[in-house]
Amino acid sequence: MSRIFYCLAIAAFALGCGHSAHASFVVNTESDEDTDGDGLCSLREALTAVNAQANYHDCVSVVPGESSVTFAIAPNAGELHTIALGGELPSITRPITLDGTSQAGSQCAPLPRARVQITNPQQLSIDGLVLAAGSDASVVAGFALSGFSASLSAGLFINSTNVGIGCLLAGTDAIGSAALPNYYGVYIGPGGQGARIGMADAGGAEPNLISGNSSANIFVTSGGSGSVISGNYIGVDNTGQKALPSGYGIYVQGATDIRIGVATPDAPVARQRNLVAVASNNVNSSTDIYLDTVMDAVVAGNYIGVGADGQTSIPITSGNAITIFQSSHSVVGCDGRSVWDDCRNVIANPSGPAILNFEGSVDTAIVSNFIGVAADGVTAFGGTADVIGIDLIGADTLIARNRISAGNGIGVALNPNASNATPLFLNQTMAGSNGAMLDSSDNCMVGNGAGVYTNSLATPALTSFTQNWWGAQDGPAPGGSGDFSSANVTASPYLSAPSPYCGFDRVFAGGFE
Repeated sequence: MSRIFYCLAIAAFALGCGHSAHASFVVNTESDEDTDGDGLCSLREALTAVNAQANYHDCVSVVPGESSVTFAIAPNAGELHTIALGGELPSITRPITLDGTSQAGSQCAPLPRARVQITNPQQLSIDGLVLAAGSDASVVAGFALSGFSASLSAGLFINSTNVGIGCLLAGTDAIGSAALPNYYGVYIGPGGQGARIGMADAGGAEPNLISGNSSANIFVTSGGSGSVISGNYIGVDNTGQKALPSGYGIYVQGATDIRIGVATPDAPVARQRNLVAVASNNVNSSTDIYLDTVMDAVVAGNYIGVGADGQTSIPITSGNAITIFQSSHSVVGCDGRSVWDDCRNVIANPSGPAILNFEGSVDTAIVSNFIGVAADGVTAFGGTADVIGIDLIGADTLIARNRISAGNGIGVALNPNASNATPLFLNQTMAGSNGAMLDSSDNCMVGNGAGVYTNSLATPALTSFTQNWWGAQDGPAPGGSGDFSSANVTASPYLSAPSPYCGFDRVFAGGFE
């Protein structure tokens, strides 16, 4: 398992796979000591050796300039080995393959089970592992990182380009059953462009389980532009049915060209979707995915607030599934590069909006999702909140080909005010499949307390929401018998039968591989 992962991951990140496994620096002790002549190679010493590109103390490789570290800590029979740090490890400054999966008993599929855990028992203000400048194209896999809980500390800090992270647990025990928080699980810093977190492509890394961290499970700064977060369990335990307390699932701030979920046609969708659900320690800020001043983000093919079976909602006390704040060109669902079922997000209706698009966000596309309904397209999750909230000056919003069911809540709620621009539904700036232009149509508004509601400040000419199915042939109430539509929303002409994109006749083949 570890050797297969090692070679595939290296190939995926263009490092080559020329060295044999026995040539690596081999960590053979749990000790955090840096001592010469004891016959032991600690993780601390191995990282020093890689940085120096030379043998160091008792860390010896037969290959000059070796850049891989493997593990054979005795007894080497599947036991968990804990490396308790007494100080900050050396920041990694060379390309490295740091392969914890080489320790006996490790597994990566279907979810990680680490046999090497790196902890911080003294609660020092340090990070767990640091990929610093110079470690571009590194691969890290097969560890549990926990206890780095001081403010702004991270289990894994990434500050180099094009790194690959797989088979990692951050913020939990070594099997992902209980929270052992870091402040951040994985932090992609100013130099972290092009990170690959999880299953990036057919030859990429294995899934990560990143949950239970007191701030964000994954935090991406502006330096993390071009990163892909794909095929992970985030905010949940190893059953995929229970959220672990944490702050945010994925928080992206200031970055561009981020893909969360389906990223390539070269791997099965079930291996690329993220499972994201957060039970927040702060009930006022629980958000599964938060896009903050982001440009060109795509959130596609994920289960959000939904269990690994695609059918079970994961209840949280409050908060949003997706928040889009002062961002532009965000796509939730399909961007025209994938078939509809492949890029569909399945989003449970939490206590707050499933998707909140607000305060300066423009050109947001919400296309071909199941919102408030399970992956089978039939089972409704219910709820009481607004499903899609467009607030203040969140303008130019494309809402197309979604199945929207809010239970007792509102399917789409628009809240313009006198000092801000009226939110716009109609948006024909996004190219769909085969070059076709999409507008806000072909939605199925079924099972909502109100289908679309907006206050009297909305202008009907700017809130065109025509050619949608409202649950009845005679259209939306108050004129028809379908889901309610505000009088100041232009809803006619409407569809007299469900859109084929809404999944009423879809055979469910979801879940995770």
